[in-house]
Amino acid sequence: MTDLVVLAAHGAGDGSEANRKVVELSRIVADRIGAEVRASFWKGSPSFTEVARHFAGRAAWVVPVMASGGYYASLVLPERLSHGDPTGSFRLTPALGTLPMFTAVALKMVDEVRSSAFRASGRPAVLVVGHGTTRVGTSGNVAREVARILAAAYRSSEVLTAFLDQPPYLEDAARSLRDRPLLVVPLLMGGGAHVRDDILSLFAVEPGSRARRRAAPIEVLPPVLDWPELPSLVLEALDAARARAPALPTAAGARAGRGSHESARRHDPGFFAGRWE
Repeated sequence: MTDLVVLAAHGAGDGSEANRKVVELSRIVADRIGAEVRASFWKGSPSFTEVARHFAGRAAWVVPVMASGGYYASLVLPERLSHGDPTGSFRLTPALGTLPMFTAVALKMVDEVRSSAFRASGRPAVLVVGHGTTRVGTSGNVAREVARILAAAYRSSEVLTAFLDQPPYLEDAARSLRDRPLLVVPLLMGGGAHVRDDILSLFAVEPGSRARRRAAPIEVLPPVLDWPELPSLVLEALDAARARAPALPTAAGARAGRGSHESARRHDPGFFAGRWE
């Protein structure tokens, strides 16, 4: 059985809704796999460095609870972990946003909302929103891949990408799509209702009264920390990492850990078992 798991998230500061949800996620995952699971943050405590120092030498699995494998997952997190634990005993899993299941869940949600909320208004444009950064070239890859798969699934709808911190910018997309039926897919980790309200305000919609300033309908899917499948994504990341690095202290331990994860997912009503071939 996995001895220690650390969930590493960007966070929004101690006391924030985003940090609270990651701590709650750690409790849910701990219950499912019967292991010690701790949360850590770039913005918040304990920090990546603090948790690595505290658990140095315990070969923890570190799960980047992040929507891409970009700047924070591939550069900041490993560097901060190494600073706290120079022995490098920690083991990184893939970032949640890079998993095939992440894209499958996004498609499932788009399909459900598209077939219900836009029945009367016709086919909406679909806008996939990522955070993005110009610091690493791979930062927007997940959003672009999700958009590519959505475009293949919904050939009659225009599917676009936009980002908060790299071009094409969300503000520019908002201006060009303001008068069209629109489904927004925010591949952003936290923020809850604030994410939805901020996006609606960019599209000239007053939260709570969308018809007042916008004739065409708009729907905004929840951010990633509100996805019911999130615990299963963590289990998927752990299984992907274990398959990639199968050498564990004992073969029996490896079998026990794998079994506990699969059993947890079978009993998870929010688990979406879809895979992209």
